[in-house]
This record gives sequence, C-alpha cells and structure tokens, in this order.
Amino acid sequence: MKKILFAAACGLAAGAFAQTASTLMTTLWGAQVTPENAWRGYPRPQMVRSNWTNLNGQWDYAITDIGKTDARPEKWDGKILVPFALEAPLSGCNGKLLEPHQYLWYTRKINLDPKPGEKILLHFGAVDFRAIVYLGHDEVGCTPHEGGQLPFTVDLTPYAKKGENTLTVLVWDPTEAHINSRGKQSFKTYACFYTRMSGIWQTVWMETVPEQHIADYDVVPDIDKGEVTLTFKVDGLSYADAGLLGPDKGKVKIIQDGACVASESFLPGKPCTIKMPADFKLWSPESPALYDFTAKFGNDEIKGYFGMRKFEKRMDAKGVLRFFLNNKPYYVMGTLDQGWWPDGLLTPPSEEAMAFDIQTLKNCGFNAMRKHIKVEPLRYYALCDKMGLLLLQDMPSTTHSAHDPFHWEVTKGYDLYRRELKGLVDLLRKVPSIVIWVPYNEGWSQHDPVLTHTTLDFVKKYDPTRLVDGPSGWCDFEGGSTFQRDKKGRTTTQHLPTDQCEAADIVDYHAYRGPAMPPVNARRVSFLGEFGGLGHPVNGHIWREFAQGKVLGEKTGSWGYGGIEDTKTREGLEKTYLGLIEKLGDFAEQGLAGSIYTQTTDVEIEINGLLTYDRKVLKYNPAVLKAAHDRVRARANGK
Repeated sequence: MKKILFAAACGLAAGAFAQTASTLMTTLWGAQVTPENAWRGYPRPQMVRSNWTNLNGQWDYAITDIGKTDARPEKWDGKILVPFALEAPLSGCNGKLLEPHQYLWYTRKINLDPKPGEKILLHFGAVDFRAIVYLGHDEVGCTPHEGGQLPFTVDLTPYAKKGENTLTVLVWDPTEAHINSRGKQSFKTYACFYTRMSGIWQTVWMETVPEQHIADYDVVPDIDKGEVTLTFKVDGLSYADAGLLGPDKGKVKIIQDGACVASESFLPGKPCTIKMPADFKLWSPESPALYDFTAKFGNDEIKGYFGMRKFEKRMDAKGVLRFFLNNKPYYVMGTLDQGWWPDGLLTPPSEEAMAFDIQTLKNCGFNAMRKHIKVEPLRYYALCDKMGLLLLQDMPSTTHSAHDPFHWEVTKGYDLYRRELKGLVDLLRKVPSIVIWVPYNEGWSQHDPVLTHTTLDFVKKYDPTRLVDGPSGWCDFEGGSTFQRDKKGRTTTQHLPTDQCEAADIVDYHAYRGPAMPPVNARRVSFLGEFGGLGHPVNGHIWREFAQGKVLGEKTGSWGYGGIEDTKTREGLEKTYLGLIEKLGDFAEQGLAGSIYTQTTDVEIEINGLLTYDRKVLKYNPAVLKAAHDRVRARANGK
C-alpha cells in the first residue's frame, strides 16, 4: 500500500510504545476463545491423516536477555496461549513486546510412545522468526528454522523416550532486521504498518507415520484433456527401495459424493495421470466443485482434494489480453486482504472468523482477494477453495522503504527471500483457489533489475500452471511503471523486444484513490493491483480509540486515502465508492482485466475497510455493491 506518513516514523526506537490497550477491541470470535477450543481443527486439510495430536493450548513461557542467558530458564514468566503470538491480546501475555536483544522461550510436557517402524513428527504452522526445538536436553534437527511465514517439521523419533518428555522452543525475532519476511510488522504502529508479533503464531501438532510415508504431493488438473496428474513424494525410501517398487505399491482413488469415480497406481516421484469422468465438474468462484482423493502407500494413507480449473492470460475476441478462467474471459474483482485481527494480530481467532470475512466478500459481489503480505493458516486456503474465491498470493516482504528499494544492502537477504519464496510455492501450489503469485509489492525488499527479473523468471518456470504478477505497484523495469526517487513519481518503462524474456504476465498499477489502468499491450495483462482506500470512521469501532492516542503521538489519527471529508457519512461513502466503480467499468471496457479494492477491513489506524477492524460493522449495503460489481464484469465482457 502507498507510503503514507513514512517520514513521521523515522528514528523510532524498538519498544518505545507498548500497545496494551488494544486488548479492549475484540471480535465476537475472539471473545469466545479458550485454552480448550483454540484452533482445534486438523491444520493441513489438503493432506489429512487420522493419527495426530493437537498441541495448542497453555504453554509456559519466559523472556530472557540474550546477554544474560546461560541456559534454559528455571523459572517461567507465566502461561501463553498457543497459537497466538506473544504480542497478541489472545495470548494472555498482557501486551508484552519481544525486543531484538531478547529470547522468547516456550515449554510444555508431551507424552510420547515411540515404536519400531514409526516416526513421530512435530509440526509448526509458523514461528516468527528463528526457532530452535529441544526435546529434553537435545536439540532436534541439525539447524534452527529461520523464516516467520512457513511451516516446518522436525523428527522427534531419535530423541523420544516412552512417557513424559519436555518440549522446549527457543525463539529470536529481530522484526526490523531487513533479512526476515516480517510483512507489515513494525516497532511502531503508523500508516499501513502494524503491531509487531513474535514466536509461535500457528498451530503446533504431532502425528505418527510409518517410516515410509507420503511427505507431500503436487496436483495439476488439465480440463481440456479431462485429466488430473498427481505426483507423490515419499520419505523413508532408499534408492534400492525405489528401484524395487512395483506399480501396485501406491494407490490413489478419486472420490465424488462418497463414491470412487477413478483410480490409478503410482510410483513415488513419478507423475500419475488419471482420466476424470466424462461429466467432471469445473471449479470456479461461482461453482466451487472439489474432488476428494485418498492415497495409500504401504501402511500410510492420506486424504486430500483438488479442483478442476484452468487460469491463464489470452486474447479475447477483440484482440485484448485478458484473464481467462476455464477457457472463458473472467474479470477479477477483489479486495486487498491483509488478514489482521485486533485480538489475534496475524492469527485469526477461529475458523468461523475466517469464513465470515470470505463470505462477506462474496456477499458484496467480489470473486477474488489479494492476500497481501501474509501467509494464512492452511485451513484459510481450504475455506477459499470450498467457498469459492480466487486468490492472488503475495510473498511477505522484508523491508518497507519504497524511497530507495534497490540499495545494495537489500541483496543481503536475497538467499533467504528466494528460499522462502520457493517454500511458499511448494506449500500452496496444491491450493486450487490460488491463481496468481505476487513476488514483489511496491519496491519493498525488491532487488535490482537483474535479481527482480531472475525472481520473476524463477517463479514462472517453477510453477507454469499459474500467472506471475509483475512487481505490484511500481519498480517494474519491463513495460510497467518505475518509482523514481529523484522525481518522486513514476515513469513508464518500455517492453523488452519480443525475442527477450519478459517474465511477468501482468502489468500492475496502484492508483489511490484511482481508478487507473496500465496501457493495454500484447505481452502482459493490464491490472489494477490496488485502488480506493476510502476512509470512513465508525464511532465505537475505531482501533485508535482503544489505543488511547498513543499511536505516534496525539496528532496522528486514523486515515483513509484522499482524506475522509466526502466519505465520513454513510451516504457520502457509498456515493464516492459507486463513482469509483463506474469509472472502473469504463476501464474494464477498454481492456482492464481485473482490480483490487483497498481493503476488506480496517486495520489499526487505517479506516478504509469494507468492515470495521472488529468485524462488527459492514459499512456498505452488500446488495448495492454486488449490483455495481456485476455491472463492471458485464462491461468487461462487452455486455
């Protein structure tokens, strides 16, 4: 999002302001959270096993000074509710903030029963930023895990003893180190940057698996051939094992309405193509049909699902490059969705809360969202698959500055950035609702032109089944707009010659309030990646009121793009919004292929959401919005 009030944030010290009063702003779902019901669902719905243990709930925690820490703490500061981060009100830690010079420790007892031929795997949905796992005195694994956005797994088997074991997790989180993918976290709440968070912030769980077990899979549907190809990765195999396997070693069955409609044998690591029934159903936001499957390998069995869908760029009947879904032109109408919560920060209070946000967007006539600078819990993506919502998935950034995004120091974090970007694609490529990857936003943590192109080209080749957004907003060196520090504006760059690789599929403008569109061209789709941001305060539901005026001092208030003079009343807000959407329809007729309105909800001092931050007030009439959005899509299709 645009750089608002950046200058006011210069020189702020870490920990100078502890936001504790925000605990007073809660959602309806957050008010119902208890240690017994906090995030109880199976955390990986794309790949389900029956033998698992949920480790969410009360853990002991302690904060120690790095320079004064000799060993694991003997005394603990209190209880923390996992999976909520230390700083989140729902953690129960009273707004404590972790400083870069401190360690955050977690511990709890777990009961284990190691058996020959089995492995005990411990999974973390996400831990921000560096995590070292101990079982008893032993460090589990060879290296710490670094990266606050992605899940990781450690094998407890070599260290497990029968009965009670002590599990300890040591966390370090620098927040603003310019190497870690912190997203919108900041030492200070200002503009479009929010309360930092540290430690465990997604589900912790264990499962017991055979030594030879399915570790992951990839799925590629082909609606034109009526086929789906699944490739299973199996852990615990030696090269000799792999050479001796027969075709009946693995078996996959496609399930529809409880009945098997197709099946095939598979070999580990080898593509397995299955012919779908002749009357197979297509997945779309309007009709989100999914197929379940079971896969067995030896003594291991998993359950998953997939959708038969195809998303691409293609010329329409008038020769304009547009998005196509299932071989038909499809206007992408979405919101910027940041996934922040006043009581959970980056951790939603519950699955019901996530479903509420998604259903609200559908009620308002949106068919998509841009998941902005965040990776959600996997159950979130399953909801988008089942409820029907296209997703543009951002890679969380490491830095926030758009004034000089190509300083050489940004290159220091390029290796970790690329590893996490690959991990992001690996994690989410089996999610049918994700159709576009967004590696860069507005120059944040963006690298020089060479590395920018290298990144986009990598993603395009690594997952050719989806489209790749050009740098979203600006700093696009190949036919988009480039933010120039000296001019404080943007200049349009030229497309590369047709015989040279222009890796991205999309030219993406940001225009506040907008709308605007990139020029139509024959190489990349014209897309409006952010616009709008209309501010509208709702008394009693403004986060800053609960913050007691301590957000960057008394003079920094809540804000929306372009001020709020014409949108401070409900009538003014609707009139202004509909005016933007009418202009958007003009651009859709000219070739604009999609648009992202800022944003789904208010977030901290931003008051530009469709919903208030606590999700208790929808500022618009959903029927009015849906009718307006339907008109844009009709105009895009020449109707």
